[in-house]
Amino acid sequence: MTITQDGINITKRFFEAIEILRLDKYIRGVQTFTRNHGINYWNMMTIRKEPDKHILKPEYILWLCDDYNISLEWIMNGNGMFYKSKHNHD
Repeated sequence: MTITQDGINITKRFFEAIEILRLDKYIRGVQTFTRNHGINYWNMMTIRKEPDKHILKPEYILWLCDDYNISLEWIMNGNGMFYKSKHNHD
């Protein structure tokens, strides 16, 4: 299976979003997200390392957006604001 450049870019923005959340001190990192959703950490790190070879499940994107009020448009195409509105996940 070939992963398109669009798919690779979405995966990269997903992990960029986790890094932004870490810098904004909303999460400690990837492990916070994987633990909260029962995802294997090492599988997630493989996706991060090789976005051209491994597919990010769409539900991971949905969960990240829902949990942290991140704009789905930003994750999908890089347009618009990162947060949908004022961040109120607490």
